[in-house]
Amino acid sequence: MKQPERAPVGVAFLDRIANAPALNTVLVLVAVHVLLCLLSFMPAPFTGGDNAGYMTLANSLLHEHKYLELYDPAHPAHTQYPPVFPLIIALAFSLSIKSWVGLKLIIVLFSATAVALSYLWLRRRRRSGIALGAGILLAVSPGVLELSHWELSDVPFWAFTMLALWAFERLRRSDDKRFAIAVIASVLAYFTRSAGLPLVVAAIAWLAFRRRWQQLAIFAGVLIPLMFFWWLRAHNLKGGVDYVQQFWSVNPYAPELGRAHITDLFTRAWDNNTKYLFTHTPILLTGQTNASLAILGLLVAVLSIVGWVRRLRKPGVADFFYPLYIGLLYVWPAVWSGERFLLPALPLVLSYAGEGLVFIAGKLSVRTAPAFGALATAFVLLLASPRIISEVRIGNVCTVEYFAGRPYACLAGQWQDFFGLAEWTRDSLPRDAVVLSRKDRMFYVLSGRTGRPYPMTRDFSEFLKTAKNAGARFVVLDHLDGLSSAYLTPVIASRPDAFCVIHATDPNSDAMLGIRLDASPSAPLAGAGESISLGMCAPEFLQQPEPPKPVVTQ
Repeated sequence: MKQPERAPVGVAFLDRIANAPALNTVLVLVAVHVLLCLLSFMPAPFTGGDNAGYMTLANSLLHEHKYLELYDPAHPAHTQYPPVFPLIIALAFSLSIKSWVGLKLIIVLFSATAVALSYLWLRRRRRSGIALGAGILLAVSPGVLELSHWELSDVPFWAFTMLALWAFERLRRSDDKRFAIAVIASVLAYFTRSAGLPLVVAAIAWLAFRRRWQQLAIFAGVLIPLMFFWWLRAHNLKGGVDYVQQFWSVNPYAPELGRAHITDLFTRAWDNNTKYLFTHTPILLTGQTNASLAILGLLVAVLSIVGWVRRLRKPGVADFFYPLYIGLLYVWPAVWSGERFLLPALPLVLSYAGEGLVFIAGKLSVRTAPAFGALATAFVLLLASPRIISEVRIGNVCTVEYFAGRPYACLAGQWQDFFGLAEWTRDSLPRDAVVLSRKDRMFYVLSGRTGRPYPMTRDFSEFLKTAKNAGARFVVLDHLDGLSSAYLTPVIASRPDAFCVIHATDPNSDAMLGIRLDASPSAPLAGAGESISLGMCAPEFLQQPEPPKPVVTQ
């Protein structure tokens, strides 16, 4: 009788590691991830502004018991961001966790949870080797480590999504506890980010596909009324710009380009495809991108398609979710594409790519297929190692600066100027001052002064109309990006008589300007090519109030 061929010693060793007790592996992955997160920790706040919006909504829930945009002088109802992440921050505030660092550590905990759930979900798919390889990459990848320091909803959304996918994976009809977890996790995911809609649709499609009519009725009975209530509230209230308006903008930062047409969606999808394949995927996995790493992104995408197609023979919720979520990323405005939006799909990308690789390697040699996966994981880790080392070094320097009393030292110079001006405003402008700025929410969190964004227009009369509607007598001339020079500077240049200087340390730094609301909108324009000269503001623009408490502390 012919004896079965034994696997090579190295392959057998890999199998033993991959099939180690799940709890032991989870603990190791979480420990490594948390350690690297802390070593590469960035204490300075994320500069996007969404984080300030979430914090302001948390304050509104905690103190006003309403969902209001407190950073806006009119305090309108907020209709854009779902409430779960602001509720998490409100809970942190109630526990006296009010510093940027404290909120960042909460995100680190969610990131570690998401890594663990991603591994457990993959392990439940009966792919222990792929689960281990993907778990290692998720735990140490530079892009994932960086996102764990941002005070945004993306990492909690990733964690809730993976909890839902884990609960749905191989769900039995009789497993009421796991189904309850799947329902609750789906609710939390959707009401953390509206991008959770593909998860809801995928779960409904899978339950219908498997003829789970009772579970489908319960799932839809819980989710759909809540989603409808949220939509109805947004429909009936006049809040800020909603996602539908943003979706149909050619470029939300260039309103003069108008609305997108159906044909524009194809151009948008192509642009997003290029960015996610050749830039965002390599950055997530290795922390950098170049021509060689662009090939890595393409290779991962091709392998993931192979793996996903093979999964369609007996699809799960994740296999329905994957194309729906990627499709959403592709049709969203290309100017907003980024690694953080791909993060919830990264475990799926790695899972399918691993299955595709094992399938192709298995065609060559069944015995050495695990070795191919191990080598692929090691190769990506090798590419990522320089960036991991760099992030740890930068994190150490920035943490030392933070404890030395310089919390913004690791931010770019223009952001240090902006934050410094906001702190000057907190101590110097009237308590009821309304300020137009590029980052109105961040400015409010740092200064305690309400405001709105300055309008994206070069027309002075439109600018003046916005200022009067907001009751704003102040505007920040910043150097954050090209928007100020594209819109605000031409407005000031056209009517220098309508502005005055309140505070500026030097001509190259950010400046607080006063707006003369009594200026005539129809006055003649300044001559072309004339130099701009602004006088100092009258004393009544200023007073020395008692400094208000900022939304967050250092």
